[in-house]
Amino acid sequence: MKVTNTQAGPRGINTVNGPVLIEPGETVEVEVFDREKAHMEASKWFDVDGDYTENPSVTAAPALKEAAENTESELERLRAQLAERDAELAKLKAEQQEEQPKTAAEVLDMAKDPNVQFMSFKAAASKLLGDKTPAKKDEILAALEELATKP
Repeated sequence: MKVTNTQAGPRGINTVNGPVLIEPGETVEVEVFDREKAHMEASKWFDVDGDYTENPSVTAAPALKEAAENTESELERLRAQLAERDAELAKLKAEQQEEQPKTAAEVLDMAKDPNVQFMSFKAAASKLLGDKTPAKKDEILAALEELATKP
């Protein structure tokens, strides 16, 4: 089909092979699907001479069809996973709440253990010292020793 741009500026159309820019007054020979007809006529930007190409038939890939048909089972599987995760989180929270806080002596022992990382030690110390937890290890140790010797 032949398409002529009747406007003062360049205009684009969607062809079978992709978008094509048509300069003012230019005529191009292209193939355009029937689905573009309404858009081209409504814009009144083009003179069209010839027939539109029949729209291609679109079929979903078998995997997409199967996925669409199995949506409910997939949702149920995901819901079950979510319920498992929620139950595990609830269990972990309950265990965390049941844990007795460490004593100052136990936290001091953590500081001497080479397998305990500083941040774990500091977190345990901050549970005892609160907002007044110092930033440096030696200062934390001094505060814990003072706490451990208090009656």
